Amino acid sequence: MRAIIFAHALALAACGQTSSQSASTAPAHASEYTLACADFATTTPTTLGQRFGAENVTTQTLPGPEGESYEATLVFADDPTRRLEIVWKEGRTAPASVNVSNAGTQWRGELGYTIGAPISEIESLNVMPFKLWGFGWDYGGWVSDWNLGTFSQTPGCNTRIRFEARNDLGAAASGDSEFMSNDPAIRAADPAVVAFGLMFAAP
Repeated sequence: MRAIIFAHALALAACGQTSSQSASTAPAHASEYTLACADFATTTPTTLGQRFGAENVTTQTLPGPEGESYEATLVFADDPTRRLEIVWKEGRTAPASVNVSNAGTQWRGELGYTIGAPISEIESLNVMPFKLWGFGWDYGGWVSDWNLGTFSQTPGCNTRIRFEARNDLGAAASGDSEFMSNDPAIRAADPAVVAFGLMFAAP
């Protein structure tokens, strides 16, 4: 059942709803290290090596939640400021998901956010409150529904963001339940982004 929540061992399968409208907000921090749907939708292992250097691209088996493991391609595996993780669709012809989870990363989301951004900033960028899973379990803190906000406006490409509580008050917003981002219990926990990425729809 929980496998349905994630597209792979670390990815929520319902990390946002997709609208037929495309986002109208232009990228705020376009650069080599901007995680944009358009830049990664057609990525293959070959083009990834061409873009970042084949010597900087490796494939590893990584530990996942609940004792599972999964295979991922890593870009700059040993450099936390540039490390990027990609899980491929079957046949490795396109990415299923792209993920960033290192503090101090140079990578930014298409709208300019990065690791450490407070939940209030993400809610503002989304234009409206959204849903996330309670803290304190393997899938805790992942956004579960963008509520038709800005982050759900790119067809075929969902933005994935995970939050972590920064104080002990997060206990009131813990567990295998969904909370709204503006719920007082969530805000009291002072959550910040600890991972973000993209998930691409199956063909």
